[in-house]
Amino acid sequence: MKRSSLIGHIIELHDAICSSKLPADIIIKEFFKSRHYLGAKDRRFISEVVYGLVRNYKLIQAYAAESARTIGVVTFPRNVPSILLIGVYFARIMKESPDAMLPDISGLWRVYLPEIDCRRFLESATSALLPAAIENDPLKSIATRFSMPEVIVREWIERYGNAEAESLCASLNSPAPITIRVNTLATTVAQCRATLKDEGIEPEPTTLSPFGLKLEKRVNTQALASFKRGYFEMQDEGSQLLSMLVGAVPGATIVDACAGGGGKTLHLGALMNNMGTLIAIDVDKRRLDNIRERVRRAGVSIADILLADRDQDAIHNWTGKANAVLIDAPCTGVGTFRRNPGAKLTFTDDFVDAVAKTQREVLERYSPLVKPGGRLVYSTCTLLKKENEDQVSWFLSEHHDFELVSAPEMLTEQGIRVESGTPFLSLLPHRTTTDGFFAAVMVRREFVDS
Repeated sequence: MKRSSLIGHIIELHDAICSSKLPADIIIKEFFKSRHYLGAKDRRFISEVVYGLVRNYKLIQAYAAESARTIGVVTFPRNVPSILLIGVYFARIMKESPDAMLPDISGLWRVYLPEIDCRRFLESATSALLPAAIENDPLKSIATRFSMPEVIVREWIERYGNAEAESLCASLNSPAPITIRVNTLATTVAQCRATLKDEGIEPEPTTLSPFGLKLEKRVNTQALASFKRGYFEMQDEGSQLLSMLVGAVPGATIVDACAGGGGKTLHLGALMNNMGTLIAIDVDKRRLDNIRERVRRAGVSIADILLADRDQDAIHNWTGKANAVLIDAPCTGVGTFRRNPGAKLTFTDDFVDAVAKTQREVLERYSPLVKPGGRLVYSTCTLLKKENEDQVSWFLSEHHDFELVSAPEMLTEQGIRVESGTPFLSLLPHRTTTDGFFAAVMVRREFVDS
């Protein structure tokens, strides 16, 4: 398909993402599902450009505004047309010259922006500089260059300093590696790796997780015979480490209280070698239906899947009986921005407050299931203090029968070393190459002083 036609598809898809609250990957998946005429190469080009636009949205907006000012555009559109952002993206991120772009972009430009000269604007965009007010302010500079919300960058500068905050933002603004977790109920890591090589894929072992493999390029994993046989699941390496904090050994009673898509449920079942009791709970019936299919393919036979509101009596029956409860709490998802860059566009302080309230409700609801001597693992895929350390401090102040223990030390005992100066597990992408995760492990005391 001609590139001008592909750019038309990019405009349509980018507009859909900007006007929706759904994650970009879901919108893109539905977009392609209804356009079967697009080949694999076309889809890849469209996806890469759309993700690039979303990932660098704030930076592209800044260059666009400066380019317009340079050529004397007095009135700049409040809602900048996607075609203009695409032009800036090709000029600044892809480093294309105006002459290379014009044949494919000028026709659409005349439709959406007849009042702005296309060539002059693109020539200005290739050399535009960020305003001094941005460049000379570390907060604004980092937030703009990596298209991050300023409130997040401010917290990270305060916690880690300018240089590390910048490295963290850079890592979250880069595409994530493609990581799988080998299902040890069906195969071994070595066997899975050999099978994938036979299928034309060259996987490498992950650095931290003993169950992970990194794929060198994006492939349609669901079409692979090894996937259909249940040999592996798509799962970030950091997410795999969270399950390893639970202490899910054969014969244990384990509760996955916010099971979501079921990735950790499947890992817990494998760690338990299908022996014991595994309860997976979620508030969303559609997610639970998805878990059932994944459980079947993975061969996890011990999972009891419960819907939070409907199955309250069954859940209550496990009060004080679980060896461990994993609460992978709802969160803002800041640690997964590299997978869902569109979330940066909708992030607000109000969202953090709303999520923090839900997190406390979930902790109150499921912590009573932990038996004396058992573990409560609280985890998130965010890197904000209000959702992480502050929640643990609040919980411990309200529940004196729980005490904090060292999560990094628990991983060290399993041969996994993660740098940490605190009892918390904090996975920072620029240090670990994983998504951003937080975890705290609390043990319920056998006896509590009165």
